[in-house]
Amino acid sequence: MEWIARAIGAFYVFAGVVLIRQAIINWRMERIFGTFLETPPAEKTADAILSVMAVLVLASGLTLLALHHWAVIAFLACWLVQAIYLLWASRWHRPVEPELIRLRRQTTNAFFAYTAATLFVLWAARRGLLG
Repeated sequence: MEWIARAIGAFYVFAGVVLIRQAIINWRMERIFGTFLETPPAEKTADAILSVMAVLVLASGLTLLALHHWAVIAFLACWLVQAIYLLWASRWHRPVEPELIRLRRQTTNAFFAYTAATLFVLWAARRGLLG
């Protein structure tokens, strides 16, 4: 089971790095286009939440890769932020374009996968795998 936990951790380290890179690109694009186009408040809020989520994904991956007991806290915190984001976005940040609708579906699917990983982390902690 240790190798499964480490593999999941490595995956979320990679995902966290990719998400942080995307957040940096988003910030730069807003800075460039912000000089002549105003970014809607909902878009700014979404970017802020997604940035926090990216850091939490990286932290959860690192803690699970190290088989540290803080993985439970990191995974639960990240799961909660993702759930709040999806609830908020379903009301205040609904996609209209087909590409954005597809991306939202992918985000929802990623949330379900992260839920399974979180349940695995809780199970692994209960079994004493995390130290």
